[in-house]
Amino acid sequence: MNRWTTGQVSKQWNISVRTLRYYDQIGLLTPSYKEDNGRRYYSEEDLFTLEKITFA
Repeated sequence: MNRWTTGQVSKQWNISVRTLRYYDQIGLLTPSYKEDNGRRYYSEEDLFTLEKITFA
């Protein structure tokens, strides 16, 4: 299973890290995996959801 960090997704999709954290905060895009230290990881399914959000 591939996982991408918030920073990687931010660079790949040209979306700020702050925006990704906000999406998580409001429940719009919740990362599939979070470490105890708060680091977020996004799956391919999460990226498909992000694609729907950005093209809507």
